[in-house]
Amino acid sequence: MNNARRRNKTRIREYLFIFSILIVPAIFFCTFYIGVNTSSFVLAFQSIDITGKTSFVGVNNFQKIFSEIQGGGLLLISVKNSLLMYAISLFICNPLYIIFSYFLFRKCVGHQVIRFVIMLPTLLSGFVVSLIFKQFVENALPAMFISMGWKEFPNLLRDPDYAFGTTLFFSIWLSFATSLIVYPNAMNAIPDEVLEAGRLDGVNTFQEIWHVILPLVYPTFTTFFVTGFAAIFTNAGPLVEFYQFNAPQQAYNVGYYLLAQTMNAENAMSYPKVAASGLCLTVIVTPLTYFVKYLMERFGPTAEF
Repeated sequence: MNNARRRNKTRIREYLFIFSILIVPAIFFCTFYIGVNTSSFVLAFQSIDITGKTSFVGVNNFQKIFSEIQGGGLLLISVKNSLLMYAISLFICNPLYIIFSYFLFRKCVGHQVIRFVIMLPTLLSGFVVSLIFKQFVENALPAMFISMGWKEFPNLLRDPDYAFGTTLFFSIWLSFATSLIVYPNAMNAIPDEVLEAGRLDGVNTFQEIWHVILPLVYPTFTTFFVTGFAAIFTNAGPLVEFYQFNAPQQAYNVGYYLLAQTMNAENAMSYPKVAASGLCLTVIVTPLTYFVKYLMERFGPTAEF
């Protein structure tokens, strides 16, 4: 009888310990995820007057959004830039990630220099790296070109013709660091026997990458592809660090647009429109993300060894 009581007390203590560990994260999850998203969902179908009173307006906020897109407003620019960023990441950056990762994996000539240059931003916080890059582009770079005889040099972060390209370059540079950590580690997990068999069969570098490396690291590629697609309209990039909430319109993307619209709002009257924008994007991106994941897993290469 005493042993049974001891076991019950021990079990109760274990449950209390687990409960004490989980209760705070559970409260945060319910408050800042479920609560905030539920409130945002309801707000998308409401309007707020100057006194702060809310009223139900149906799909009026959604009609405003589509009218703004049709009129070629800031939201349309943001959508185009977000899609362009993802297209560049998919068709240009991802092949480069794999190629550079393969060079590091094979320890080709200059691999240490490549690793140092790419990994350099990870030694500091992203905010500090953004400030250094901003100071370099706005001050050091123009001074360097003017000293070389140029009459003037544009501010690449403020000039509308260069702002988007400059922020895109910075985002790509930072994204290389993560890829050159994950992909080489995935390649290192490939059995030496598989690679040796390819060498004995006389495969060249391109054939090894295409027929051996890619199929075996395909799950990692799928993870990057799907998570990137899911964040296509939420990633604001380095715009907040560069501009706070006053970026040139040509540099906007959807993630930054939603954030800037919220932070620049003089009152709560614009919040329903922002909530409706987020809801529209969620309805569009969520099923597409699962569909893309299905296609990647269904029709992607498989490798067994």
